[in-house]
Amino acid sequence: MADLALDIGQTQTRVRLVDSPGATEEIELDGFRYGSDIVETVRQRCEAAAQAFGVKAVRAIAGGVTGLYGRAPEPADLLRSLHRTLGVERVVIADDAVTSHLGALEGRPGVLIAAGTGIVGLGIGPAGVARVDGVGSLIGDEGSGWWIGRRGIIAALSAYDGRAGGSAALLSAMEEQYGPAADVAAAIAGSASPVGLVASFAPAVAAAARAGDRTAGLIWAEAASHLADAVIAAGSRAGYASDSTFDWAVSGRLTGASDLLDPVLDRLVAERFPRAGRVPPHGNALDGAERLLRYTNLRALFPLVGVSVIEKDTDD
Repeated sequence: MADLALDIGQTQTRVRLVDSPGATEEIELDGFRYGSDIVETVRQRCEAAAQAFGVKAVRAIAGGVTGLYGRAPEPADLLRSLHRTLGVERVVIADDAVTSHLGALEGRPGVLIAAGTGIVGLGIGPAGVARVDGVGSLIGDEGSGWWIGRRGIIAALSAYDGRAGGSAALLSAMEEQYGPAADVAAAIAGSASPVGLVASFAPAVAAAARAGDRTAGLIWAEAASHLADAVIAAGSRAGYASDSTFDWAVSGRLTGASDLLDPVLDRLVAERFPRAGRVPPHGNALDGAERLLRYTNLRALFPLVGVSVIEKDTDD
């Protein structure tokens, strides 16, 4: 029997069929729409993936899911449903910070910051697990692609209005990307995905910073300081002392702007944890979901992980 590993994000769901070590297939399905039932979404994606892969029976599923905010759902009902349709015997559902960490650091302790449209940090250390930020754009995600895009648009609109803190370069870039400045607010408010639309301006802010725009450069430097704060907070809460030795990594789309982030990020983390070492991410969240299938210390990850198993009848 095969296993399924899932990475359920906002824009897409990636599913990996694991027949045996080293034997995998992958497909992409629709992502998770905020406001939808998370457990039902997982069930639908599992059944759709099994059909797409052409398998009638699945032994176990493990997945990281966006939108859990550090509290994994109880998957017993999900297991019962999937047991009836696919014969599933074990379900593990985790906050996507967990699968990102397991993928990047291969199951080792340490700190991982996943930085894309949003941002979430996870430390695993002597004091247990510590999740940082990952609370969404309304009240967090500082230093994320959304945060950078928003700050860039604010600077552009400030230049349009004649307010302090404006950037003519960002105003030009904004109008090139979104149209006339007078129409930008309505376009964002009316978008089906306003957070994603705002985040899509981050590359333009990066281009302006690289071209020497001071405002854009300051935005990226402040973003780097927020990422460093997340590393430091996750490490400290996970039990690492200032002289501790541990690995930390950053994954996600923002790593494409490492030239703008790393000078500030690396310096600030080194000031707090001089013996910690930054390492490149070994894998992604889908790799972490596959690792979660066989992870043996799930209890240490509660409440970020929910697990349910079909109890075998031991009677003769």
